[in-house]
Amino acid sequence: MVQLAVRRLLIGIAASNAQCLPLYSQRPELDFDFILDKSNLEVLKKNIQVRKGVGNIELVHSLWQQIREFPKKSGGTEEEYKWLWDKLYQEALLIPNMCHPDVPTGPEAAAKVVREFGGDRREGSSLVTAEIIGNYWKSVIYPREACGNRSYAFIGPLAELERALIRYVWNFVLAKGFRPVIVSDIVPAAVTEACGLQQRSGSSIKYVLEQDKSLCVSGTSEMGISNMLRRKLFYKKDLPVKFTALSRCYRPEVSQSAHEARLYRVHEFTKIEMFAVCEPKDSGKVLQEIVDIQCSIFDSLGLHCRLLDMPSEELGAPANRKFDVEAWLPGRNLFGELSSASDCTDFQARRLGIKYKGEDGEKRFVHTCNGTAVAVSRAIIALLETYQKACFILFTFQKL
Repeated sequence: MVQLAVRRLLIGIAASNAQCLPLYSQRPELDFDFILDKSNLEVLKKNIQVRKGVGNIELVHSLWQQIREFPKKSGGTEEEYKWLWDKLYQEALLIPNMCHPDVPTGPEAAAKVVREFGGDRREGSSLVTAEIIGNYWKSVIYPREACGNRSYAFIGPLAELERALIRYVWNFVLAKGFRPVIVSDIVPAAVTEACGLQQRSGSSIKYVLEQDKSLCVSGTSEMGISNMLRRKLFYKKDLPVKFTALSRCYRPEVSQSAHEARLYRVHEFTKIEMFAVCEPKDSGKVLQEIVDIQCSIFDSLGLHCRLLDMPSEELGAPANRKFDVEAWLPGRNLFGELSSASDCTDFQARRLGIKYKGEDGEKRFVHTCNGTAVAVSRAIIALLETYQKACFILFTFQKL
């Protein structure tokens, strides 16, 4: 078989060269059987195109051909040979995950509405934004002098609402069988890349520590959990394993949209994340479980929402399939994203070395799924705008 021959040649060339043996052993086990099979070249090219992603599969194939022919080359140095291997992995790591067959093709506007659910959809010219309500209550301030124009602080009622919302959602997720974990907000930059965070524009996508450029602050606890599970070996009988984490999330967000100003798109917020590892055959089912939990949370809060099957250009690098939940925001008169959930198949597991041992003793890569249980600042916007009363009367949420 062509794929088996490719794998044997890949390992054989590395093992026959002292420079490449440690290099190969330190690199993730990418699916070179699939990536380097010439019969898959057009499929891979099309997948990159429809995702609007980075990655040059033709360059990967060219580098592989040069590596195969290098032993026959006269005058080639070990440094050149090692550089080819480095470059091969560097470029192969940029190749995105494949799309699920049911994923809509195109930009965000091509998202498919799966269903609408929840409370009534409020509309009216007298409805205002959450920021206006918070200002009236003297419960939100924006300390621009200290932290920039996307910084905020909750005081009094909104601080209490954040704590109540965290407690409610945390208990909701724990009741669904997720194991609570506390993970670091500082993670290796290599882990963020292994999770699929890729530079796609000139804007910064993460905050890097000035004292150590190899470390950054996490944009989601998905990264902290992934770091915790690096090179972890599970056993089939224990899968799926589901984790949940509460953390602050740090993102250098950029937007010129008026409705995304103030609280909607901020540099720092609190989030409860769900993360699961499972057998490959179960990742679709686990993704659906996460989506069902998300919908149940927002439905229980009385928010009017819609569930979207996200299109190819919104999947990023790691997701095979992704669902978003958007809430109707009456003060803004539009739907805004509350949560997302992704099935990353073995994309992250291969890069992080997360495997499971089957009943036959073979070690295979797990699949990973993740989803937002609640991004607190977004949920607060939806709650304030949905339940607002005349004259901005202070109100309570019986659920919380």
